[in-house]
Amino acid sequence: MHQYQGSKSRDSRAFCTKIILSLFFVHFFCASLVSAADLVSDPQAVSRNAMQHAQVAEIDLLEKNTDVFYLRARLGDADESEFLLDTGSGYLAISEDELAKLKQSDMARYERGINARLANGQVKRVSIYIVDSLDLGGGCVLHNVEAAVLPGATRNIIGMNVLKMVGNFSISFNPSKLTLSDCSANTAEAVASL
Repeated sequence: MHQYQGSKSRDSRAFCTKIILSLFFVHFFCASLVSAADLVSDPQAVSRNAMQHAQVAEIDLLEKNTDVFYLRARLGDADESEFLLDTGSGYLAISEDELAKLKQSDMARYERGINARLANGQVKRVSIYIVDSLDLGGGCVLHNVEAAVLPGATRNIIGMNVLKMVGNFSISFNPSKLTLSDCSANTAEAVASL
């Protein structure tokens, strides 16, 4: 019985030590993020604090037609050009001409082929390439971006895979802007629709 008590006592001390170390870590390493008092008095404190530490970018949107927006972007070391902003597109979509320029500069490499559903409902086999860099509006540079190459395409499209790489985003009007919450984030999930 005595050994059981000793073992239980050691377990309790170990547990207390873990708690104290955890509190120490939270106090010294996380205190600058948000205090408990902030959480009680202002539930949005965590969100605002995260935005302060993220690299936020505001990009001007160009309205070409009703409800159709473009933004200035640069693929690799190419000249800046206009890209259609399309939240219904799963991928960054580029033309064959754009791909040829990127490959010439060794800034795109083949990744895989996928079956993609196009805006007209047709399913088509398209190639996915990894593009070394995509600069959105001169203020947000993303690396290793997946791009679908659309044969016969005449315009480039910013799709959801790009927007997912920057965390949350918002579109505002008057003036028209695209706000990206975290240009330092660089992860994305593939969405197989174009």
